[in-house]
Amino acid sequence: MKADSPAKGADRYVVGKVERFDQKNEMLKRANWDPVQLDMGQRFYIEKKDFAELLRRNRPGFTLQDAAFVDAAWRLETDFAKGNRGGKQGLYAWETTEPGWTRRPTGVKLPVDDPAKMTSNIKRVSTFFGASLVGVCELDRRWVYSHYFDVFDRMHPEHAPLEIPEEYKYAIAIAIEMDYEALKSSPAQPAEAATGLGYSKMAFTANLVAQFIRGLGYRAIPSGNDTACNIPIAIDAGLGELSRMGLLIAPETGPRIRLCKVLTDLPLVPDKPIEFGVWDFCLKCEKCAQHCPSRAIMHGEPTQEIHNISNREGLFRWPVNAEKCLRFWVANGSSCSNCIRVCPFNKPSGWLHSAVRWGVKNTRWMDRLFVKMDDWLGYGKQVSPGRYWEQ
Repeated sequence: MKADSPAKGADRYVVGKVERFDQKNEMLKRANWDPVQLDMGQRFYIEKKDFAELLRRNRPGFTLQDAAFVDAAWRLETDFAKGNRGGKQGLYAWETTEPGWTRRPTGVKLPVDDPAKMTSNIKRVSTFFGASLVGVCELDRRWVYSHYFDVFDRMHPEHAPLEIPEEYKYAIAIAIEMDYEALKSSPAQPAEAATGLGYSKMAFTANLVAQFIRGLGYRAIPSGNDTACNIPIAIDAGLGELSRMGLLIAPETGPRIRLCKVLTDLPLVPDKPIEFGVWDFCLKCEKCAQHCPSRAIMHGEPTQEIHNISNREGLFRWPVNAEKCLRFWVANGSSCSNCIRVCPFNKPSGWLHSAVRWGVKNTRWMDRLFVKMDDWLGYGKQVSPGRYWEQ
């Protein structure tokens, strides 16, 4: 069975009733309230004893230098954006919190007579502020979280209904490319530094795009992993397709991206969803499942069955078992990007890789050969973590 027409966007994966998802059921949120997962959260976020032991061993990829690299990369997200805490604050605040210095008179609103031109301008501004890819879609309210969950205080987390005012009709989906060389060290810490920098850039870019829109006299909500689900919004906005590993795959970057968005009432023209062979390729490839150290990624056919409450019901895809994934993170002392590292779509730009992407889209009977070629050429193998500092 194949997902329905790509013209339907993320709705192509819907096979049943899809309820809005409660943010507290995300795996990294569950580690802060779910009695079964609290030990994982305590070890990963609070005690960090496993990681301290790794540092004492001074193993390549887990040295003090690597740890400092990770902490610096995450700084903008952890200290100024706090999107992984639940959003609605810092750089992800729903309104401008400080008046600041501005040359724009208050109460002025730019008339938008040509939404297509404004859409082009928004994409130009987003790219200028750091976006690698940008797309626009109408906001499907099914992808907005039903509840907000702030885990800053583990003893008294804030959990409240979340509603986006109806005037926010559009979502600007933004993808931030992550560093190819650093991710080749996964599951060591240079790869997590690539992830952390992606999150920090998400906050930087989304905040500036939202502030630009507010400067035009319109409303804008910048958002990272909070407020609404990034992947279905990015699919609706034409940035890519859903993959076996549960991540978005874009034609230009594969899964080597982090996603954020800006919700707005600014009149825009939505992009069209795309299809370039990811579903068929994932059916035959399975490299992410083979190289997942936690066995959290499924082999075989997609399904509408779920593993646990961290999966949404009513969708036909390959659900990821995030409980297994987090257990490996705790044991590893760092996050893991092996699935991204080994994905055949995870390649930098170049004529050869562009030709293969064309082949995946247009000659799908060659998919198994492309997978074998990826192995023959040695792509996806872990590079010694210490080599990152020797390049």
